Amino acid sequence: MIEELMTSRILILGCGNTLFGDDGFGPAVIQALEDEELPAGCAALDVGTSVSELLFDLVLQSSKPERIVLVDAVSLPERDPGRVEWLPLASIPQCKKADFSMHQFPSIDLLQELVSQAGVDVRVLAVQAECIPECVRPGLSGSIQAAVPTACRMIRSVLEPGGS
Repeated sequence: MIEELMTSRILILGCGNTLFGDDGFGPAVIQALEDEELPAGCAALDVGTSVSELLFDLVLQSSKPERIVLVDAVSLPERDPGRVEWLPLASIPQCKKADFSMHQFPSIDLLQELVSQAGVDVRVLAVQAECIPECVRPGLSGSIQAAVPTACRMIRSVLEPGGS
């Protein structure tokens, strides 16, 4: 994992805790991507709940990836469960900036630093969660499990240079 972190042109980071329902979306997407052949220079990593530590390492290292794709589940108002969308960093609601389920963000500050100081193209791919329970309950809900292939297609569309 360390070598991929230090040498990959594109990092796809699946965030979430598989023990808490739909919060396991990021790891599920990474697992699905591992079954496919990714282009050279791309690495898909299940970072669980440790994305902040990993982003801190990326900020400090001399070479940076060109692009980082974070995959996570969110709970935003007026969205249907299973909806997968790209969220611009600037659109993350103020109430979520402290906990954006990318796991106790100040991670958002680290992401913004990677964008502004190092020119890294950071993208957040989020699914609208159906249920993130307060106690341990592994397994994705049906609508979130069905969203995994959609997320994989959306990620694949941005893997090549110039991918939008």
